Amino acid sequence: MIQEKYHRFLIVRTDRMGDVLLSTPVLTAIKQGYPHAETTMLIRDYTKDLISGHPDLDHYLIDDEQGIFGLFKLAKKLRSKKFDVALVLHPTFRLALACVLAKIPTRIGTAFRLYAFLFNKQVRLHRKNAGRHERDLNLEMAEKIGAKAENVVFKFYIPDRAVQRVKSILAQKGIDENSPFVVIHPGSGGSALDWPLQKFGRLAQKIQNDLNIPVVLTGSSSEAGLVSQVQKAANNRCIRVDGELATKELAALLKRATLMIANSTGPLHLAVAVGTNVVGLYCPIVPCRPERWGPYGQLDSVIMPPTSKCKTQKPKNREAGNCMDLISVDQVFKFVRKKLTNVK
Repeated sequence: MIQEKYHRFLIVRTDRMGDVLLSTPVLTAIKQGYPHAETTMLIRDYTKDLISGHPDLDHYLIDDEQGIFGLFKLAKKLRSKKFDVALVLHPTFRLALACVLAKIPTRIGTAFRLYAFLFNKQVRLHRKNAGRHERDLNLEMAEKIGAKAENVVFKFYIPDRAVQRVKSILAQKGIDENSPFVVIHPGSGGSALDWPLQKFGRLAQKIQNDLNIPVVLTGSSSEAGLVSQVQKAANNRCIRVDGELATKELAALLKRATLMIANSTGPLHLAVAVGTNVVGLYCPIVPCRPERWGPYGQLDSVIMPPTSKCKTQKPKNREAGNCMDLISVDQVFKFVRKKLTNVK
C-alpha cells in the first residue's frame, strides 16, 4: 500500500493537442495510486477543452504568459496552490524554473537535459530515442512518484450538447444517425510531414464512388485552404465541416464516425481517445515515427512510405516533394476498404 506522501499534484503539459491527450492517462494513474489526491494540469488555453470534464482531473491552470514577467507571474500562481509535486511532462527550462521558483518540493523531469539539475527526482529516459509510445513514457515518469499505471485507459468527456449539435449538422448535410461515414483530416498543423492534398482528395473520391460511403472533411478555420484543395480533388463531393466545430464537437463527430484517416496530428489521437478506428499516415523521420506518436493501440493501422529517408520541409511547404508522396492512393484505399469491412 502506498503511503499518502503527496496530496496536490501538478501535471505540466503546455504543448499541443496530441501531447496533452497522450498525457491524460497520467491523471488516472495518479488517482489509482493516490485515491485522495488533488490533480491539476498546467496547459495552454487552446487545449483546455481536451481535459475539461475529465473524471480524474480536479483543476486546470492556463499558461499563456510570455517573457520574464510571465515566468514570475506563473511561478506566483503555482506557489499559491501549494503543490506537493510537479510532474513536468513537457520539459523546458522555463517550466522547470517556474516550478523551482514556485517552491514545489518534488519536481520530476527527465535527466538528460542541461537544466535537469532543476528536477530533484530525475527519470533517466531519452524520450526521443526510447522506441516507446509517448503515452507509456508519460506513465513511466508518473511511476516515479508511485502512480499506478496498470489498466489505464483514455477518458474523454463529451457533453450531450456537443453530441446533439453534431447530430444536427450531419442531418442537415444528409447523414442520418444510422449512416456510416469516413472522416478525413488532411492537415497536421505543421507537426509532421503530410500526405499530398491531391491524394487525400482522390482517396475521398474512391471511398465515395466505390464504397458508397460519404466522406466528411475536418480542419480548423485556418486550414480552409487545405480542405478546399482536397474538396476540389474529390470533385467537390465531400461534406465540409472545417472551422465549424469546437473541440468537444469534433470529438463527438469522431466518436460517431466509422473511420478516421489523417496524418500524424492531434485529432487522430482524439479519435483514438473516443474509441474510433483510424488510419494514420506517418513519415519515417525519427521524431515523428509511429512507435512514439502513432495511434495508441492501433499501430497496425499506420501506413508509411517504403523508405527510411525523408526530406524535411518548411511548414509552408510540408508536402512538396517529401517521401509521403511514395504512399499511393490505391495502397491507402485497399487498407481503408479492409478496415471498413472489419468495423462495420
